[in-house]
Amino acid sequence: MKKTLACLLLATASAMAAAQSLPYGVSLGDLAATRQADGTSIITGTLSNHGDKPVQGLSVTFVLYDAQGNEVGRTTGRRDTALEPGASWQVQAATPHAFTRFTAMDIKAQ
Repeated sequence: MKKTLACLLLATASAMAAAQSLPYGVSLGDLAATRQADGTSIITGTLSNHGDKPVQGLSVTFVLYDAQGNEVGRTTGRRDTALEPGASWQVQAATPHAFTRFTAMDIKAQ
């Protein structure tokens, strides 16, 4: 039951984050979280550049929440190279924190 509830909450967070977009023509979608055997979790997603210029210095910060809605941590995925027009980046951010849902709080570009 806990696993089903966690999956439902993560799917809701993914759907909410998928609707986000930036003035740069960048969008974030396909969010998921996977618990690893060592207890860490990896949050993944696809960030796409729909604009006509490369986007530099990308980072995505995720906020992690427990079942009561309390923030329990944050984690950030970063890209060091430019994301070219029409290209997508598979964001990955690892965290040791246990959580039941997450959301993309901040997407930055230089």
